[in-house]
Amino acid sequence: MQSRASDQCCFAWLMPSRNMKPSKILAITLVFCLVAIAGGNAKLLTADPLPNLPLYPATDSRLHLGNEPTRLPESTVCGSKMQTDFYTIYDSKVDATLVWYGAHLPGFKKTHAYAANRSQDTFYNSEGTLAVSVTGSSGKADENTETYSVVYSRFQPAVQEKAIIGLNQQKVICQ
Repeated sequence: MQSRASDQCCFAWLMPSRNMKPSKILAITLVFCLVAIAGGNAKLLTADPLPNLPLYPATDSRLHLGNEPTRLPESTVCGSKMQTDFYTIYDSKVDATLVWYGAHLPGFKKTHAYAANRSQDTFYNSEGTLAVSVTGSSGKADENTETYSVVYSRFQPAVQEKAIIGLNQQKVICQ
């Protein structure tokens, strides 16, 4: 019993006193959380580093923890090297995302498809070297679902337009 009492004495600072109200404990906890988040050096990108194209603002979560991309493994499409950056999208409908990209990617063409219960729209340049694909959450073909993700792709050397359209439909078409 004696050792138990002394153990409690050593850790008395960990245990809230009976006089401390739960609201004070909550306030102290929130302050520590905010300091930890603020000190996290969250990087907020405005352009994707791969093709240096504008980046949709909804790639940053409500917690503002940054929006650095997930670099997907390099792959080969129709003999071209494809590099891709993946972003999750937060709180944005597909239609709003497409309007934003339509305004921020002048000169890019757009193709639309519906595959695997998701809308799939890809903006691509006429050279066939850059593409930005917007994927919707699961839903019906005409439904304006939440945007699930955006993927930026770079092709080296360029691919033909029908290859990009095929990728958008989840069918690779080379030649």
